[in-house]
Amino acid sequence: MTVSTCPDGHASGTDDYCDVCGTPMTAAAAAAPQSSVGVLDGSATGPGAGSAGSGRAGADAPEVCASCGAARDGRFCEACGHDSALPIAAALAPAASVGCAGPASNARPARTGWSAVVRADRDWFDEVRRRDGPDTAEVSFPPFCPERRFALEGERLTIGRRSRSRGIEPDIDLSGPPLDPGVSALHAMLLAQPDGGWQIVDLDSTNGTTVGSGVLTPNTPVPVGVELIKLGAWTTITLVPPP
Repeated sequence: MTVSTCPDGHASGTDDYCDVCGTPMTAAAAAAPQSSVGVLDGSATGPGAGSAGSGRAGADAPEVCASCGAARDGRFCEACGHDSALPIAAALAPAASVGCAGPASNARPARTGWSAVVRADRDWFDEVRRRDGPDTAEVSFPPFCPERRFALEGERLTIGRRSRSRGIEPDIDLSGPPLDPGVSALHAMLLAQPDGGWQIVDLDSTNGTTVGSGVLTPNTPVPVGVELIKLGAWTTITLVPPP
């Protein structure tokens, strides 16, 4: 696990600018060799590593998103969330009339009342420790982590850690404190469905996403209900429907 400390004392998953406050890291820290990818680190490091939070070390030039023009390395655009599997015409249509992982619709699904509850889960932490062994030796379960609740409003809601240096502001921001080092900057995305349900897609994160007992295939939306969404070293998310 590679976590740098910025001049202001924040734990940062990047070594150029602090992904908490945006302060430039020291020259010595920026020049320090990074040649490995931590199993529980939210960003890749070292020569040839991909963008932080993607878990990919792409040697080829990334493709361009048909919707916003940003570089894309995977099915879903990390900048706007567009699904590259949709036709080009759908990519240029207004976001309010296009379902991210389904056919175009005339009405935006109502989301009022839905929420996501985020907790530090000891059982999930113990499972990660058993699965990853020595790679988790530097990670400790937080002694205090209050429950957090996020209102789900919109069709595409990103899950991850805020990074001011890269301009990433997830809808469900798991930056902490405490910081879960296993969560990528853009880790996953919730997709609202016309029938009122939800799908979740792992955005090719470094450490993956588990729903229930199954690990998600990157860039592949799957339905999600009341089962736990598990990610990072200890983080779980539960979707709560309206009363």
